Amino acid sequence: MIAALARIAPLDGNCEHSEVELRGQLRARAGKDRRINHLQIRAGPAGFDIIAFVTADNSLAAHSILHGLVQELIVDDPRLRLWRVI
Repeated sequence: MIAALARIAPLDGNCEHSEVELRGQLRARAGKDRRINHLQIRAGPAGFDIIAFVTADNSLAAHSILHGLVQELIVDDPRLRLWRVI
């Protein structure tokens, strides 16, 4: 397993999304096909840090899997339309 990190933040500075809700949404999407074994979210003053342990061959693959998952959530959830992976 390889640790991967993604940081997301809203473009407009409005950080009203719940940490618990975001964690639930990501865990629901992180099926076995994604190879994500552990997922934690840490709220910061301007966004969220998303840390995951991913079963992957290398760190680039692990980061790609996590970033793909996060990007899909941002695209699919209209409340996150102004959020970006930074």
